[in-house]
Amino acid sequence: MNSQTLTSLQGDDSRHTLLEKSLAFMARRAMYMLELPRIADALDEASFMQRGLEMAEELTDSKVSFIHFVNEDEKTIELVTWSRRTLESYCHAAFDRHYPVSEAGIWAEALRHRQPVVFNDYATAPGKHGLPEGHAPLQRLISLPVIEQGKIVMLVGVGNKASDYGDQDIETLQLVANDVWHLAQRGRAQRQIAENMQGLRELNQKLEAAHSQLLQSEKMASIGQLAAGVAHELNNPIGFVTSNLGSLESYLQDIFSILDAYAVAEAGMQSSCPELNQARQLKLDRDYDFLRSDIVQLLSESREGLGRVAKIVRDLKDFSRAGEASMQWADLHQGIETTLNVVWNELKYKCTVVKDYGDLPQIWCEPSQLNQVFMNLLVNAGHAIQEKGEITIRTGRQGSEVFVAIGDTGTGIASEHLNRIFEPFFTTKPIGKGTGLGLSLAYGIVQKHHGRIEVQSKLGKGTTFTVWLPIDPVAPAADAVPPAPTFA
Repeated sequence: MNSQTLTSLQGDDSRHTLLEKSLAFMARRAMYMLELPRIADALDEASFMQRGLEMAEELTDSKVSFIHFVNEDEKTIELVTWSRRTLESYCHAAFDRHYPVSEAGIWAEALRHRQPVVFNDYATAPGKHGLPEGHAPLQRLISLPVIEQGKIVMLVGVGNKASDYGDQDIETLQLVANDVWHLAQRGRAQRQIAENMQGLRELNQKLEAAHSQLLQSEKMASIGQLAAGVAHELNNPIGFVTSNLGSLESYLQDIFSILDAYAVAEAGMQSSCPELNQARQLKLDRDYDFLRSDIVQLLSESREGLGRVAKIVRDLKDFSRAGEASMQWADLHQGIETTLNVVWNELKYKCTVVKDYGDLPQIWCEPSQLNQVFMNLLVNAGHAIQEKGEITIRTGRQGSEVFVAIGDTGTGIASEHLNRIFEPFFTTKPIGKGTGLGLSLAYGIVQKHHGRIEVQSKLGKGTTFTVWLPIDPVAPAADAVPPAPTFA
């Protein structure tokens, strides 16, 4: 074998070795590139970019690396991150995250020339601005731009490789940088979509709740109109029955006077008369004395019954307040009493109602809406009591506010449910027993009155809802945030 052949074989071996190394590097780089999307999904943006820099360092055998975002005008840059190794081992300089390109060193030539720049002898490179105290010393550097739709959006750099950087290093850094940018933007888009979707879900829930509350309000308005109509129709027969009872009582008094006169005449008669004896016997047979006393009692009971019916009608009218859906000065105690009479059938068989009323002034409110609040709280209190229990209604004034506290000795509310009880459609009642709108509607009405609802509850002990309301009118504020319910 001559020297020429030996040289040729050695050249083939060298090329084969280089090819093997190149293929091995390409396979390693492909694995890193395939890994990037996975870690983008697993990490937050800053951690993902740091990991991307670490991959670029490993693939280019570099010791330091950085990422800068470029503002839209391409005149200002923002330091996003250095690699973890750069921060921990090489660079401890103080820095500004934002600064103009005009003040940046030669590493920003990639932005100025819109192409990769390589400095394999950084010490002798012209145009350096110098490095701040604590900055990692640079021997070699690649800096390159990431370009999207004709605009530079990011600068990425690696430095301090033990040997000179070559085309393979530039190509590798460009691939990694492009993927890091696109995956970071994809993550931002996905987060924005998720936020938008969450916002849409919340908006849909609010719209659904508003729609349901509107339906509930319309339902209550219809019930109020119906109650007012029924009350109006009942007033007429109540009126003439009451009038007729008065006339009947007057007539009976006249009849009794006539009968008394006959009794006096009868006592003065001396001779016996068969007809008179027959009348006396009839009085004994029919128990005249009992009939006379009982008929007076029947009239009295009928008057009392009519009075109760009339009160129920008045309470229906007061509760519905048809046509009075406007702010006015109102007596809360009157509203509570009328509401109690309306819902009494729900409570009377198992609840004892205890009233502890304080001295309340009239407040500026919509009485019919507050009656709705009291009704929901009273009915809920009744439902919470399974067999026998007590409902306490306490009122009072503190400063410029009044409060109405409605407590029960029922089952109580579990702590994990307390922060959800005012949500529309949330209910702990069995299916078919509740819509989940009562407390939500009550909360909305109290908010509208610039008030708040507080709730205290213990399982097995009972629950107390306290409604706080301002006494005087509250001036509307365009950007006022309604207070949230408080829990204790």
